[in-house]
Amino acid sequence: MAVRFDYIAKETAYNIVRNPSLSIATVLTVAVSLSLLGAAMVIREGVSGLQTRFKDDVEFIIWINNDASDEQVASVQRALDDSPVVKSSTFVNRAQTFAEFEEYFAESPEVLAAVTPEDLPTSFRVVPVNPELSVVEQLGRQFAPLPGVRQVDFAGDYIRRLNQFSSAASITMTVAALASGLASSLLMYNTIRTALFARRREVEVMRLVGATNWFIRIPFMLEGLLQGLVGAAFSAGAVLALNGVVGDAVRNADFRLFDSFALTDNQLWGITLILLAAGALIGAVGSGVAVSRYLDA
Repeated sequence: MAVRFDYIAKETAYNIVRNPSLSIATVLTVAVSLSLLGAAMVIREGVSGLQTRFKDDVEFIIWINNDASDEQVASVQRALDDSPVVKSSTFVNRAQTFAEFEEYFAESPEVLAAVTPEDLPTSFRVVPVNPELSVVEQLGRQFAPLPGVRQVDFAGDYIRRLNQFSSAASITMTVAALASGLASSLLMYNTIRTALFARRREVEVMRLVGATNWFIRIPFMLEGLLQGLVGAAFSAGAVLALNGVVGDAVRNADFRLFDSFALTDNQLWGITLILLAAGALIGAVGSGVAVSRYLDA
């Protein structure tokens, strides 16, 4: 029996309208589960960017003001060279900073187009002799008041602790997302089963007149697929709202260590596509199993 698109659309819409409360509950459950998954991915992206910024065993970064004089920069360099607790220090000029900036925002040409090397600050990447947190903090405070220094960003134990926390948070939210996803699939399963039971006479008549199982199955599977995609769209909106809140917070903060948690458009698009694919999978699996079990019974 040939499949007509107008028939599929009409039957799918009828199934959704026939069970509005179940459909809304299914969409909301999918949205909650995928919002948790999206939040976990946001945290992982932010920590990954933070680890990229602090690498090669750098324990803290001394950022220099753009209008700092050569003498002020030299003064900071002498202080680092003369310090017995500084293992090594590396001066990073604007060109090198811009090269790192290009690497980090390689997938965001609109950001790169708006920034030139002159817009970025120079810095000193410092490795202390003793990497203990208290020593690093004390050393960083010594350089923060020097003329020409804009701020000092710490890494080291902070990054390791943040990584441990983010890993635990990501795992917790991912497990919660999987549990909610399973609940979404079960709710989807029950929704489709309810729709099939309500139209069991029509289904039996269709089978008697020669309709194939796939002809019967498609409208119900499409219903589940649409519910999954709508729930995923809501979760994507929640992730965008979360990123907006985080972005405003880091942009208004004087301490710029957590800038990487404000994701770029390309990163958000990647997360959105993953959420939509997950929503479609939840809808397809839940509805597909429900229809198959009913038709095979």
